[in-house]
Amino acid sequence: MNFKFTISEVITIVMAMLEQLESINEFGVENEVYFPKPINDKLNSIEGEEYDNFISKAYEIADKVYFLKSGELNELNFIHEEVNSLAQELLKEYI
Repeated sequence: MNFKFTISEVITIVMAMLEQLESINEFGVENEVYFPKPINDKLNSIEGEEYDNFISKAYEIADKVYFLKSGELNELNFIHEEVNSLAQELLKEYI
């Protein structure tokens, strides 16, 4: 494995996935997930099973923090803290 993600990159990935989950749950529409080019390039450098594993764990984090989307002013802070904590646990080999 010749790539590592920063916590900020993981948060960006999970937040994009969270938007997709929100779209599915609220509107029944599965929108494509878009990432900034540097993150997308890193993701594209991961191959096969390792890519599937990373994406699966990132979606697991998105699922776990979905309930934090409450519309409150501090919601982003809570979500970022939780993503950080879960990423340290679930994605430690990628950070």
